[in-house]
Amino acid sequence: MSLDIKEKKGIMLSLGGFSLFAIGDLFIKFLADDGFKAVEIAFFLNMFYLPFLLLLSPIIGGIKATLRTENLWLHVLRSLLGVCIFVINVTAFQKLGLSMAYTLIFAAPFFATILSFLVLKDKIHMHRWSAIILGFVGVIVVLRPGSVPLDPIAYAVLFGAFLIAVNHLIVRKIGEDEPLMAFSLFGCIIGLQVFGVLNFWDGESNIPSHSDWLYFFIIALFHMAGGLMTARAFSMADTAIVAPFHYVQLLWGTGFGIVIFATVPDIWTGLGALIIVSSGVYLIYREHVKKQNITTGITAHGALDQD
Repeated sequence: MSLDIKEKKGIMLSLGGFSLFAIGDLFIKFLADDGFKAVEIAFFLNMFYLPFLLLLSPIIGGIKATLRTENLWLHVLRSLLGVCIFVINVTAFQKLGLSMAYTLIFAAPFFATILSFLVLKDKIHMHRWSAIILGFVGVIVVLRPGSVPLDPIAYAVLFGAFLIAVNHLIVRKIGEDEPLMAFSLFGCIIGLQVFGVLNFWDGESNIPSHSDWLYFFIIALFHMAGGLMTARAFSMADTAIVAPFHYVQLLWGTGFGIVIFATVPDIWTGLGALIIVSSGVYLIYREHVKKQNITTGITAHGALDQD
């Protein structure tokens, strides 16, 4: 299949954007390993996200158009789910490592397809059911229930992947006419309030040092840039062309684990990841064939993530 210039640019933007997300997540893991709790990381990150959003508001929809939304409560619900997702994922980055965490997070598209069938009454034919079943086989291969000790964090990540899928349904309900900033600003404001209460209610918050502030700035910058690049990528090329490059995050996570943390995934994690990625790419293709788009926001990352 030959690609035109816009599609090639979309692929490059997708690769770059998802890579920036992965690098930002690496710095989140550094902060978590340094003793910061997930609620602390989230609060201080949102402090950086908000000025970035205000600075970028003219090119991502504007504040006035955002505040005129008719879907305020859906944005509030989506933001509260995002709070839970962020806490789960940061804990997973610390306890499981980036590679394992990403592998389980990538179960989100399978949950999203099932929910679209149950809630939105979307039709799912044999090809897509096969991809879903194969994806969950990959999850079982990674977790190996009954043969290895139960890891509550791993199952919490699967619950987080389910919440990401629920968030996607909310985005579909909101619709495509909403300004891009609406999917960011409300989450940032609500995140500051919720994480602020959780962070300071006992008066024992971990205040960042000089180097920590630099980490927060880097994370916010990389996630914000990643969000802009991936949003632009999906606007330039079909989902089936650019969405599979989301899985580059798994390669980054595995590489970081080996080079920086001296953690090599075992054979079962590698095999499970291969199954999940293969079935995920096939599911994206089938969604494209059916003219549906459920994969533009399967990460629960920076402030510009649309799902």
